[in-house]
Amino acid sequence: MIKKTDQDVMRENNTKLVLKTLFDTDQTSRSLIAEKINLQKSTVSSIVRELHEQGLIEELGIGEASNIGGRRPNLIRFNRKFGLVLAFDMGFKHLKYSVNYINGELIEQDSINIYTNKVKDIFALMKDIIVNLQDYGTLNGLIGIAIAVHAPVSSNQVLYSPFLDFETFDLIEALKEVIDVPVVIENEANLTAIYIRDFYQHAHQVQFDNILAINIHNGIGVGTIIDRRLYKGLKGLSGEIGRSIIMTGHKEKRRLEEVYSEKAVLDQIGQLKKNSNFTLKDFVSLMKKKDPEVTAIMEQWVTAIAQITYNSIQYTAPDAVFLSSRFIAHFPHLLDGIIKEYLSLEPLGSSQIISIDDHIHELTLLGGVSLVARQILGLESYDLSFTK
Repeated sequence: MIKKTDQDVMRENNTKLVLKTLFDTDQTSRSLIAEKINLQKSTVSSIVRELHEQGLIEELGIGEASNIGGRRPNLIRFNRKFGLVLAFDMGFKHLKYSVNYINGELIEQDSINIYTNKVKDIFALMKDIIVNLQDYGTLNGLIGIAIAVHAPVSSNQVLYSPFLDFETFDLIEALKEVIDVPVVIENEANLTAIYIRDFYQHAHQVQFDNILAINIHNGIGVGTIIDRRLYKGLKGLSGEIGRSIIMTGHKEKRRLEEVYSEKAVLDQIGQLKKNSNFTLKDFVSLMKKKDPEVTAIMEQWVTAIAQITYNSIQYTAPDAVFLSSRFIAHFPHLLDGIIKEYLSLEPLGSSQIISIDDHIHELTLLGGVSLVARQILGLESYDLSFTK
């Protein structure tokens, strides 16, 4: 006789299979679920009843009979209006946020300019967004918060931050005092990698089990997916390639991101142009004018990013490397140059190099939505198809 504890484990696993099948399907029926995951229809019906009581299922009415006749099925689907996930991206000069249904579907998004590095001040903006958030007709309103940070994270704590002052203010605890929901904080490159796994691949109908997401913004970081699982390394420090040491022509030791991050490049051009407030908008203008100094700097940047990509591929041999950079988003020909330089290095294997510039402003936000939704549903280790 099977022990009750074993029965409980089996029931829990079967429930997760049913929930995953519902999550991945626009509409289905109890009999179709039973057939897909090879369970008795009575078992599926019992589980569906429990999920319905929890508010996780939406009834769609009677469907069409099959070609061989029989009873017309009762159609159901996952209830995307079970609750809301609020995702934040805490950047160097911005606080971006999005409000999404639990399945990832976007409701609204916005960006706020910030002029401080004090996390306590940024929290005040976050609190204002939370307390004024509508429920958008959902069953439970806000059920989870995700935060993307440009810093390494371990055990839901920022280890150090080059841009924002996390040391003097406990952001997680402050948010939990505002609302009692799960709050998850994660490195932005890791969230980009999660976005690619959970959103990009399903939208583009491709399958990559091993992914590198190289984010080139104020710093340079890599999110790594190995066998469809996020790899974080010891204390969450995997992917900090921007801190890699390079030797300059004067034998001076510098970090990669001090030379080749977007911030470093913009600062370099600003110094050349004697403009201490040089912005991305200024950069775009000079690029369009084919400014010779900017063109020369970007040629060096293309070569450097190709080399960084090549070296990163040597460690993990991924199916694909995804580059995220506003430079590439504005000027796609830069990607062509990177690929050309990369191929000139005679790489082994056939890793693809892809730009994800089409949704560059929402990558980390959607990755955060996925992370929180998985935790709430208890489906952290399952493949799920999220919707934008």
